[in-house]
Amino acid sequence: MVLTLVFAIALTSSAILSPPAHLLETPEQKQLANEKYGCSAVEHLQRIGCLSPRTSLAHCVWLDDSDMAILAETGATVVHNPLSNLRLGSGIAPILKYRQAGVNVSFGCDGAASNDSQDLLEAIKIGSILHNIADLDYRQWITPRQSVEMASLGGAKGLNLADEMGSLTVGKKADFVLYDLTSLSLLPRTDPIGLLILGRPTNAVDSVWVNGKQIVAEGKVKTIDVDALRRKLFDRSEWTSKRQSQIVSEIEAHYRKVMNLQGYS
Repeated sequence: MVLTLVFAIALTSSAILSPPAHLLETPEQKQLANEKYGCSAVEHLQRIGCLSPRTSLAHCVWLDDSDMAILAETGATVVHNPLSNLRLGSGIAPILKYRQAGVNVSFGCDGAASNDSQDLLEAIKIGSILHNIADLDYRQWITPRQSVEMASLGGAKGLNLADEMGSLTVGKKADFVLYDLTSLSLLPRTDPIGLLILGRPTNAVDSVWVNGKQIVAEGKVKTIDVDALRRKLFDRSEWTSKRQSQIVSEIEAHYRKVMNLQGYS
């Protein structure tokens, strides 16, 4: 028995989608934007014509209410990267407020350099429940089904591809994932969507299709030699690095000075 769920897959080109941008991940970026442009970074992007339904903005941690209104008006998408924002101490994006303002929101893992895991379900879980402490009204919290819609159709909207993917609809690309409901990590049986989003499913993917081509069958990847990849990654890495980088030391000293942290000399 399998459960069919859809997640948007980034099949796009520069002709369709404006280049993604990282926006206001840290409070320092907000301060620098105001000093340089005399307005918020979001206002500046609107003035120069960079905001539209073709615009996808990662992070967006330090936006105010007027910024949210602009994003909702222009149809731009916020890509919520909760794990990397927590990992780097950047802050917590007020996603509940964004959704209430009418901003399209999706989920992201960010890069491996700032998020040690590239597990989308993990990002969706944290990105969904992290904000429960921000609003005592539980009716405003993100439900598992809303999380799936944000990750799938919300992601497709951010790619300007909502007419082509993001939901199981006749005429759209056949991009979807089948999850094995008999997997131990999805048992005992309760709400399958709730278990998928709020649980910790492992080894639960049965099959995956991308644009109609099956790339995972019976839990095994068909397009690459996973064992060879595992050996290569293991052989070309080491448990600890003994390399010392002078550049990293210089950057750290500069960063600590800018941030007015002790011990930057």
